[in-house]
Amino acid sequence: MKSILFKFILNFSALILFISCASLRNSNLSISKTIHANINLNSIKDDKVQITIIPPPITEKSTIFYIPQIVPGTYEYSNFGRFIENIQAFDKKGNLLKLISIDENSWEILGANRLAKITYLANDTFDGPNGNEIYPMGGTDFQEGRIYLLNLHSMIGYFEGRKENAYKLSINSPKNLEAFTSLSVISKSDSLDVFDAKRYFHIIDNPILYSKPNAISFDLDEIKVGLAIYSPTDTHQAKAYQPAIEKMMKAQKAFLGDANDTSSYDILLHLMDMDALKYFGGMMGALEHHTSTTVVFADAMGPGEITQNLIDVVSHEFFHTLTPLNVHSEEIHNFEYNRPLMSKHLWMYEGTTEYFANLFQINQGLIESSDFYNRIIEKVNLAKNYDDNMSFTEMSAGIVNEPYQSNYGNVYQKGTLINMCLDILIREKSGGSKGILWVMKNLAKKYGKDIPFKDDQLIEEIISMTYAEVGEFFDNHIIGTTPIDYNYYFTKVGLINGEVEMPLRSIIFSEGTKLFFSSQPNPSGELQFIVNQLNQSIEKIGLQIGDVLLGINGELFPEINQENSEKINEMLTKSFGWDEDKEITLTVKRNDETLNLTGKVGNPTYPETGLLEDPKADVNIINLRNSWMFK
Repeated sequence: MKSILFKFILNFSALILFISCASLRNSNLSISKTIHANINLNSIKDDKVQITIIPPPITEKSTIFYIPQIVPGTYEYSNFGRFIENIQAFDKKGNLLKLISIDENSWEILGANRLAKITYLANDTFDGPNGNEIYPMGGTDFQEGRIYLLNLHSMIGYFEGRKENAYKLSINSPKNLEAFTSLSVISKSDSLDVFDAKRYFHIIDNPILYSKPNAISFDLDEIKVGLAIYSPTDTHQAKAYQPAIEKMMKAQKAFLGDANDTSSYDILLHLMDMDALKYFGGMMGALEHHTSTTVVFADAMGPGEITQNLIDVVSHEFFHTLTPLNVHSEEIHNFEYNRPLMSKHLWMYEGTTEYFANLFQINQGLIESSDFYNRIIEKVNLAKNYDDNMSFTEMSAGIVNEPYQSNYGNVYQKGTLINMCLDILIREKSGGSKGILWVMKNLAKKYGKDIPFKDDQLIEEIISMTYAEVGEFFDNHIIGTTPIDYNYYFTKVGLINGEVEMPLRSIIFSEGTKLFFSSQPNPSGELQFIVNQLNQSIEKIGLQIGDVLLGINGELFPEINQENSEKINEMLTKSFGWDEDKEITLTVKRNDETLNLTGKVGNPTYPETGLLEDPKADVNIINLRNSWMFK
């Protein structure tokens, strides 16, 4: 879930990429045990929404009402109960029942056998208490009359022992806004929408976006795909992104083959202005659910940048329809929202998913081989930021606590590389006929949405399906703590280290995440941004070594000091949304003359040690490489 989420944080020199995702669904309950919930979006006060929960008859004299402490896929404590205020319990006559706060996420209700309803206010996470700790794509945003992003895990709770009860959710909404969601619809009107969910998991697994109509839908073979966009400036229209989404998902379906049985998939894209994103440290990304994903990007991003990020981010999220939707453990199937017990297999849930999100693009001809190799070597480099001597299964089981939590990002880096090595190994042993996708397809056929595997038995099952060497790899590098020699696996497929041209993430960099300028004092002691390196685009625009960089696109930098660092950071961060055809103006001072230099962003690169195809590789090695990438 923690989507991509990916996460951009720019501190003058660092760009960190994370991704995040969600989890599972199941079960059914009779109508008589249905829990009724109402959200009134027409009654907003101080960004708080009125919520009413009506339980089925309860026979116990006391029960506990919970708001989740953690939800599947976030892999960290969120404590959504802190966004709940003025919670009250009533009997049928309207009398208050005694409510005892156990902790910030749970309340004991005394006289529960007389309980008729619970009412409370839900604050939105976008400006609620320490709301910046919640990923924006996993939070709630209440902008009266404009947009309501509802991730229901911070709004709707469950009763002790009743997570499997069905829910009926009714939402009163402004007439000018429309609901976009994959949640099953009972009825819809311009002011009241009614949904149902088979169990509590389905409530939190189906976010809802209320906004002015800006959506498209299309049929992709057996899948109905929807894309809804909220753009605060109305700059971005959903229909403009349909061709890219359609092309991507066609390729994903072709890659997965019969492993995909999803009937619908919805993408909810919430674009935000830069001021709003600053509250979250510039974080952007996606939160995966089984039949939908919520995405947060900057509204200032260009169409090309949004398109590419949608392809990279949504492709990751969509592959979660394979795992954990169709391949998941008991810990995920019967998730404990307030007493979490984590699975050992993040190497699969996130690692396999992220690996497929990259592999399918070369497999289906969406990117060139050099792009694929660059992505792989980038994973190798990013993985160096984490503890390479940590057991992946041990980290996964303890992910919500340190020292594992701070290593979570490695599931998208080393997790991808683990799957790459397994894929190459299985391809080699099977003569190219089998790989990690073959393994996942067979696991999906055996288990599927409704049957979880036992956490301690998965690895042995994979070994029994494949080869003894796969077992050795698990023992050494996934269960064990031995770092992987990636060059050993690159050699198997005829790849060698050499100098390549790596694309820069932004025109403001000269190499990696090193800026093309640095702060230096002038003779008066005032700090200035001095150009000390050039990339191809900066040089073509006309900058020279020694120029003083004064501003970007007509906006001059404020005085360079700690107090203005946030403003300067904001100016620089905008560059991540620029397309290659974006024309920009850089204001510089050169020999006491102020110049405004204009040119296109282009596609600047920098030389870096990367992967090249070995011209001396024999035919068997080349065949293995082709089966790895294209079969």
